[in-house]
Amino acid sequence: MEARKKYKLKGHETFCIREGWLAKGIQAVAENPKVFSEMYGADALGVGSNMAKAIRYWLKVLGLTMELPSKGVCLSDFGRLLYDKDACFEEIFTLWCLHINLVQNREKATIWYLFFGRTGLEEFTREELEQTVLRELYRYVGDIEFSERSLRDDCTVLLQMYAREGKQELDPEDKKICPLTRLGLMRKNNNVYQRTEPDLSGIGSEILCYLLLTCYPGITAISMEEFYQGELGIHRVLGIGMGAYQEYLEGMVKRGWVDMNRTAGLDMLYPKGDLSADVLLQEFWER
Repeated sequence: MEARKKYKLKGHETFCIREGWLAKGIQAVAENPKVFSEMYGADALGVGSNMAKAIRYWLKVLGLTMELPSKGVCLSDFGRLLYDKDACFEEIFTLWCLHINLVQNREKATIWYLFFGRTGLEEFTREELEQTVLRELYRYVGDIEFSERSLRDDCTVLLQMYAREGKQELDPEDKKICPLTRLGLMRKNNNVYQRTEPDLSGIGSEILCYLLLTCYPGITAISMEEFYQGELGIHRVLGIGMGAYQEYLEGMVKRGWVDMNRTAGLDMLYPKGDLSADVLLQEFWER
């Protein structure tokens, strides 16, 4: 009998990621693995107890920390690299990596995975988002009971994290705005949300390669079509069009990260066996 898939709703205490939270969180964890214990917790982070729980959740689902029963919360290899190279989360490349880590996290950020990885929604209202994600959740976990209120709360936080209002420019002084809005993946006009094509100039090939290594770990071959529009594919997760996709694929080939075979209509990609996400990140920061 197939085991039921694990899922999680509303681990964020209804708080989206706020400006400065991740920097504050990895700094606190680096200094004290017990920072989220009852002895320290909210006081050490300078926030309320529910916000402290939210920060702990976001650090974990973004791949920045690991929780070890005997040691507390520790920085992951990815978290340690960012702590050394971009502790203030200023690089747009960093934010793209966080986005990819989040949406591929089926077990702990299920609604993010379903929306970006499976739905393919391009223009929608909040109600349409909730209905679509609800159907996808039933398909994903089967006929089990879960809180629809929690699902709605997850959808609300997801929209807060990514959607800009109209042609609104970001205010760097507004600490309630999620840094992931800088990615330019979504806009809100009146009551309608739209996926938008982001600008990946200068980092597109790296981001595509990071997604390949993170969302398709261990894969030895994948069709270009599947990589573009399949589950957790480039178009769904990153929102880029076919033209940009082709350009960045060529960049991946030139850098020796993948081989491409277009003969006999195969259109296949073959990741190099010695390439890993950790190596890719190290190379980026060295450049």
